Amino acid sequence: MKIVIVIDLIDNLTNGSVMTAKRFADGLRARGHSVKIVAIGADGKDDVCVKERYVPLLTEVSAKNQVKYGKFDREKIKAAFEGADLVHFIFPFKFEKKCKLLADEMGIPTTAAFHVQPEDITFNIHMEKLGFLNNFIYGMFRRRFYKRFRRIHCPSRFIADQLDSHGYKAELYVISNGYDKDFRPAGTKPENGKFEVVMVGRLAPEKKQKILISAVAKSEFKDKIHLTLLGNGPCKKKLQKQAKKLNVDCSFDFLPKDELIKKLQSSDLYVHASTVEIEAIACLEAIACGLVPVISNSSLSATPQFALDERSLFENDNVDELAKKMDYWLKNKEERLKAGGIYAAFAKNFSLDNSLQLAERMFIDEIYDCLSERGEKPKEELLPEGAELQIQQN
Repeated sequence: MKIVIVIDLIDNLTNGSVMTAKRFADGLRARGHSVKIVAIGADGKDDVCVKERYVPLLTEVSAKNQVKYGKFDREKIKAAFEGADLVHFIFPFKFEKKCKLLADEMGIPTTAAFHVQPEDITFNIHMEKLGFLNNFIYGMFRRRFYKRFRRIHCPSRFIADQLDSHGYKAELYVISNGYDKDFRPAGTKPENGKFEVVMVGRLAPEKKQKILISAVAKSEFKDKIHLTLLGNGPCKKKLQKQAKKLNVDCSFDFLPKDELIKKLQSSDLYVHASTVEIEAIACLEAIACGLVPVISNSSLSATPQFALDERSLFENDNVDELAKKMDYWLKNKEERLKAGGIYAAFAKNFSLDNSLQLAERMFIDEIYDCLSERGEKPKEELLPEGAELQIQQN
């Protein structure tokens, strides 16, 4: 297939949706498809780089969360769309809306993904307690963008249920964003001087790293724990001050893939304290490396799907319960190592290769429906020679 992926930006690897888009593009190329990316910062051979659009006030606020908005360039993007079998959209913003209208005008089949959870927005403008505002944003996204699509990629059953409950009528394809097969357990686990506890994610209000820092301060192993928070974001300075005030041994970093894998493989426990998550690939990558997780059991998060039993769940925002769950795993080494192997095996259900095949199925379904409406058939095979769809449903 000739696929075009449209996303506002592709040059910020601290943004989870950007990483997902890049991972999908690389994976589809590896499977023999031709893939173009249209985005700010796109620099691949066939990619199309667009300029940034300045939006008063919004640009400044979004920049703190590593988000930029693309500027629509009709002629440049039309040239990128020429000959495409399908255009896939990652975000629901103005840039994508204009590109969608152009794709429709050109008669090109389209699909969309749902990666922007309204709660991510309301938490970052400190209005998370206004439930009606989240409902309004779900409705706005539907009316302004997603109602134009027949098929939507949902990274988790949780978000698919949210869309269904908010009146989305498209066919919802539940497809994990998938983790890279390079994330796997190490041959041998090192003996650390301290218990190495890690969390990966944007340093933002809804990710709740502050809950984790407070839990470490209450742990019976406080003086034996080294906490690492991997990520960037607007809450970094506040979190640094909190860790210092509570005398928690805490490091902040952002690691490239190879170093991230080594860090996860050498750690003892993974905590995901976030209240809001569409999926949380970071947690999936951690368990794929053999780490036992302790996950916030939030009603606004899909991440509890990765917990195999109650020992890996804690009540959202409950510092005391998180501390107790951490202490259980840290004091029971044999049980922790055994469970780590079970988690690593479980993670294989969410492999990137399986996700790519599910995405191919969605793309092909849309292409065939569009061609059928026009009384046409594909001019060529949509899968590379020798490729088959051997899909394992999550």
